[in-house]
Amino acid sequence: MREKVVVLFSGGVESTALVVHYALSGFLVYPLYVSFGLPWEREERKRARSVIAHLKGRFRSVRALSLVRSSFRPRTRAHTPRSESELEIPLRNLSLCTQGALFALGKGIHRCAIGALGLYPFPDNRREFFALLERTIREGLGGDFSVEVPFLGMRKEEVIRRYLPFLPLGLTFSCVSPKEGGECGECIKCEERRSALRIARSYTPESSSP
Repeated sequence: MREKVVVLFSGGVESTALVVHYALSGFLVYPLYVSFGLPWEREERKRARSVIAHLKGRFRSVRALSLVRSSFRPRTRAHTPRSESELEIPLRNLSLCTQGALFALGKGIHRCAIGALGLYPFPDNRREFFALLERTIREGLGGDFSVEVPFLGMRKEEVIRRYLPFLPLGLTFSCVSPKEGGECGECIKCEERRSALRIARSYTPESSSP
């Protein structure tokens, strides 16, 4: 019987690579979009569905994108964040992983994955935090459960280099202030994505094989 995993999915570079990572590893992958009612989510969800449609065409093990709505309504520190501190959403990863775990358990799945790199210095973006969260879920469940963060400690360019042949980078979307269906081009997430695309173009097929 094939292993199953719920992947927290937003349609950005890391979460797209995470779906590819588990699909290549032989898992049945259940991508999950967690909605917090944030202003950019409408466009983000549309783009995320496009990415998953592409990946489903390439990997039979990728399931349709599911959506859950969280009652938690976080606020960003700026309308168009241009720095790490302005980008922080308190308890975001805690909320994502909790929703992911509840969704997974409802399907009899005991594994949830998030594409955090750990680069932002936020309290819920550290290896110790994810390990503690996993232990807490296990204790509350009285059974086994894994909160997996396979890219933690990697840089974006490392993730791209490893999975580039399988990444539909042109379909990915990372913007917290979209304008008329497109990226704003000004926020820190837009800059990160532009950097990712520049990195991708710098690699040859030989240097980017998994």
